[in-house]
Amino acid sequence: MLQEEFLQQLLQAAYQQPTINLYNQAHAIMGADDVLFANTRTWAHQLVREKLAVYADEEKTELHITNYGRYWITQGGYMAFLREFHDLKEKKNAEKEQQKLELLEERLKLTQYRLMGFWLTLILSIVGLLSLALNLYLLLTKH
Repeated sequence: MLQEEFLQQLLQAAYQQPTINLYNQAHAIMGADDVLFANTRTWAHQLVREKLAVYADEEKTELHITNYGRYWITQGGYMAFLREFHDLKEKKNAEKEQQKLELLEERLKLTQYRLMGFWLTLILSIVGLLSLALNLYLLLTKH
């Protein structure tokens, strides 16, 4: 049994009952397969990380479905969540990339303005220095 199938069935069971015992439900879903049963806790943590369910006790053996998890059950279950989440993640990454490009363009414009300001102040300083030297020369040659 694949992890996604197990999580789909676990989420569906949590939707039907207010609180489910993780290990009892895993045993009901998978039977006596020790290899898959060993991954139960790790896979359940994934549901909690994705905010589809929360632990109802301190020992982390009972799951309670969240409103977000209920929404995804009505939309088609865990598989629909994975499809949509992947699409949303790609869309978000594309938006971030576009935003990074826009910020880079703005930074380049600001850098260009800083350079223009630097050269303008340098030229004005040189003109002022030359004007000062010319005025000093004229003042000293009149006497």
